[in-house]
Amino acid sequence: MEPLRQLAKEKLDGKKVIAVMSAKGGVGKSIISSLLALSFSNVENTILIDMDIHTMATTKLFGFEGKLHDVGKDGIEPFKANSLGIVSLGGIVKDNYVLLPGGNNEEVMESLIAYTNMKNTKRIIFDLPPGLGDEVLVLERLTKYYPIVVTTPSKVSVKVVEYLVKYLSERNNKPLLAVNMSYFDCGKIVHPFGEIENVKSLSEKYNIKFVEMPIDPNIENYIGNIQNYRGILMEKIKELTSLYES
Repeated sequence: MEPLRQLAKEKLDGKKVIAVMSAKGGVGKSIISSLLALSFSNVENTILIDMDIHTMATTKLFGFEGKLHDVGKDGIEPFKANSLGIVSLGGIVKDNYVLLPGGNNEEVMESLIAYTNMKNTKRIIFDLPPGLGDEVLVLERLTKYYPIVVTTPSKVSVKVVEYLVKYLSERNNKPLLAVNMSYFDCGKIVHPFGEIENVKSLSEKYNIKFVEMPIDPNIENYIGNIQNYRGILMEKIKELTSLYES
């Protein structure tokens, strides 16, 4: 095994790993992974690693845009947001855009893992980019992980996400499904994108559990300081973590 990959594998050894994924872009995956990581960081040492090396949304959500990671004798030091550690390529390239030939993606992702200081860290949350690409293959080579797949109730989103659900199920790695932007609570529950019969069908077909996440327009006020968000999405994140732990 190549030395870089071996080091990345050793860094993840013995840690509890969750991958927040989606086959569809624009479903709110980075917000879900950020809130999930914040929730876990309240009970144990947790690092959120932004594997979407092209958009690097995590630094923008937490207010670290334009800042650089410190590098010490133990490697890349994660940014700190409350008790959560955060690692992103944005903290290395200072949020400049990144264009990488396909073959270089793997090396960048493995380097982020291999050179991050994970001392005393119990849990790693990966925010993966949309699609079925290098990121999924890299993670599979390095460690076992629990997948949380994010979709919206949109029919096209559910249809596209089914590719990922099928892929994971065929590898006996059944995901938990987070249905983001599913409903709006204005005194009564309204489903602006329609009922979720297609989500229920997907759940039954692959025997997977799902959690509906509400629309919270207030979340926009926390872009750049999402670590201070205490709104209704956090209640559903707790439901998601309870299902994960059950």
